[in-house]
Amino acid sequence: MIELLRQDDSTLTLNYTASAYATGLVFEVYDLDSNDFIQGGTGSASVTTASYIQYNITLNSDSTQYDRNIKVEFVTTTASGAYSEINRYSMRRPYATASRIRDIATIQNSTTDATLQKLERRARMIIDSFVGFAFYKKKKSLDAYGNNTDVLFMNEEILSVNKIYEDDLLVYENGSSEYQFDYPIEVSVSNNRIKIVNSTEKNKESLEFPKFSVFHYDGIFKKDHLYEVDGVFGYEYVPSAVEEAAALLVEDYLCNDSNIRNKNIVELSNDSYDIKYAADFATGTGNLIVDSLLAEYRQPRFMVI
Repeated sequence: MIELLRQDDSTLTLNYTASAYATGLVFEVYDLDSNDFIQGGTGSASVTTASYIQYNITLNSDSTQYDRNIKVEFVTTTASGAYSEINRYSMRRPYATASRIRDIATIQNSTTDATLQKLERRARMIIDSFVGFAFYKKKKSLDAYGNNTDVLFMNEEILSVNKIYEDDLLVYENGSSEYQFDYPIEVSVSNNRIKIVNSTEKNKESLEFPKFSVFHYDGIFKKDHLYEVDGVFGYEYVPSAVEEAAALLVEDYLCNDSNIRNKNIVELSNDSYDIKYAADFATGTGNLIVDSLLAEYRQPRFMVI
């Protein structure tokens, strides 16, 4: 699957090479996970030769606002008919762009942006493996169990809520008056749970004197009931520590001494060239500074007490 590097609030241009006999090109974009239609349009010819025509298509900012897997169907028309081809792409936000890597790390001017992007992908995969998750911004659904409280704890960062299902029954839809809880809800400041809004005096009074019997009180999110939350999860922006960590790893990959620099080496003997590594060498990224920058993200961050 081809990786496409996206940026927030920016368009993305794709190239498609068609036969020289092509008279036009149209395209449709679908989300591979949900199969939702995302965008359609026509391509513009940028290069024309005797053997082929190269078309450009532009994915708008609405299409590129999330990390997602997509499929693009290209349909070219000729005098004899139409030809269809489907390409699949993995659209991802880099943890550090080529320009930011140059700003943060020490990079030679002769190093191309293409090389930096290639190494950033390796750094991104190492970071994801080290912390145990990805710093993406993704539209998806996530399950959580209620616990007879007015908050629903999620095991991922959540940015916004679109719909909530309780045991497969739609009970909340953003912007709809038909599917609502008894109280309005919002995402907590910490982005790890959904909670009710108690800003009005009416809501405060209802919370102070809830309607329940001495035998049973379900709260809003009922105990042992499965809630499926459809929304946007992840990070609105890549944390600065993660951006710096990615840039430093790219810098490591470009250095001739990358095999020994910042590799948790605690002993080196020149006579026999024996190298002794620290005990936790295999569990790190290979760079102690990067390990320190990412340390807070390895801790259990979503604990229900």
